[in-house]
Amino acid sequence: MTEPQPQPEPSVAEQRAALASTVDALQRKVDVPARAKAGARHELDKVRQQPRGAVAAGLVSAFVAAYFVVRQRRRRSH
Repeated sequence: MTEPQPQPEPSVAEQRAALASTVDALQRKVDVPARAKAGARHELDKVRQQPRGAVAAGLVSAFVAAYFVVRQRRRRSH
């Protein structure tokens, strides 16, 4: 059986480029505030394109929040 040929090591420049790419990817992944802002911008753009859906979602959210507030207050009073 023949043994596999060892792969030549990448050059220092190639290793640096790969490492830089990895570091950049990790930095983007752990930058939560930037990711949150990007997500918020994306959602805001969607809302601007479909304002009726946003109004409906806002109203539903407000009613659900009001329901839980009223329910919590009634529980406290009994």
